[in-house]
Amino acid sequence: MSRSEQMQHPCPDGLGGYKLLSARQKYNLAFCSEDEVEVAEHFRRFVDAELMPYRHDIEGGWHRDPKLAKETIHRLYAKLLDFGVGRAILPTKFGGDGLSPVVRQMINEELARADIGLATKVGKLHWAISVLIAAGRDDLLEELAPRITGDEVWTACFAITEPAGGANVEDPALGYRTLNTVATEDGDEYIINGHKLWPGPAGPSENFQSEHMTEHLGYWVIAITDPAGGEDSAGIFYVPGDSAGLEFSQPYEKMGFSYTEANTDIWFNNVRIPKRYRIDTEPGQGTKLIKGYVIGLGRLAGAARLTGLSEAVFETCLDWTKNRIIEGKPMRERSLFAATLAEMWRGIEMSRQYYLSVTSQVMNPEVYGNPWEAQMKAKFSAARSFAGDTAMMVTNKAMQLMGSAGYAYESHIEKYMRDYKIVQMWLGGAERDRLDMAQGLFGPFTWAPGEPRE
Repeated sequence: MSRSEQMQHPCPDGLGGYKLLSARQKYNLAFCSEDEVEVAEHFRRFVDAELMPYRHDIEGGWHRDPKLAKETIHRLYAKLLDFGVGRAILPTKFGGDGLSPVVRQMINEELARADIGLATKVGKLHWAISVLIAAGRDDLLEELAPRITGDEVWTACFAITEPAGGANVEDPALGYRTLNTVATEDGDEYIINGHKLWPGPAGPSENFQSEHMTEHLGYWVIAITDPAGGEDSAGIFYVPGDSAGLEFSQPYEKMGFSYTEANTDIWFNNVRIPKRYRIDTEPGQGTKLIKGYVIGLGRLAGAARLTGLSEAVFETCLDWTKNRIIEGKPMRERSLFAATLAEMWRGIEMSRQYYLSVTSQVMNPEVYGNPWEAQMKAKFSAARSFAGDTAMMVTNKAMQLMGSAGYAYESHIEKYMRDYKIVQMWLGGAERDRLDMAQGLFGPFTWAPGEPRE
């Protein structure tokens, strides 16, 4: 095997003999069952065999060939859905597997080892399902389930951010008063007008039609019903991907996630949807769903994906430092480098155990609180921010240890370094994480002086 091949596939079995990185060792039975660990092991083997060999093709190779990238992404995504990943968390009464939130995060972690953008693409479908479950919308789940459980292949998207607002949706002090995407009641319909920025995967429905993919399932859109905003006005609206009045920009060229996300502007020009496509149905439910299931659990999923990315980098670095010989001894057995590798593993392990702990707490709201409550939002934020800091540390130290080999395209390290950053930043970013941790500790605060505390 050539040096280039060794760098591309440094660890064919995904473990390299590292017992601490096996699913049975890393997934704590305090937070999951034996059966769930077996699911994780099964999925890990699938990732190693079916996804790892195509990591470069997901970006279209060194020359960023969009045709190769699209074909690879659609093919691998279809293979994942055929494997059962799409229906994993869908309740059994709708034809899904009804797997737990812990398994959802295991899938996030293992899939992100291969490609965090592809993990996010699968995660968007899980995200959409989880919001419908939380809202108690069995009618919409029943309507959409055949597309999720059948032979067809659909993707989904959340539209949150707006050009003038940035992370304003994530800031509870603003109370959705700065949103400009408005859903107006008109008989048995809503008419949506506004402009969203960065949602992905987004674009004309024909962009999502190929040999391997059927079409775009649609957009879960955060909008207000009162132009003045306010928490009672905020809601989540399901907009099918082929709705009349949707207009898209060309996808943005980005540092990472080159083709997996296809982030665009979306303009909603008098987009009409049935009134029943407003997902929240009770006063105040929209705000709870946005805080808890869009932002909060979105950050938790990001923590799992960042952990998986960090482990993939670590696995590559472990193998490389085993084969790099210094004065007749593997590099990783020299004390300085051994200590560095130990520090990397410690960060990954702590990141994993914390996100698993928080996931377990989500499953026990009667003890720890509901996902939209401040103390849980603080924990979601702590999980994502710690995992983000860990990914930054691990990718940087791996490149330092591997030198030019880490900097080279063939090692994948440079791609993991480019990819982790956006997951650290989205849904409010690392600074918003820390503000939400503080508010979980000592209560909400507003930005304008003199305003009463909530």
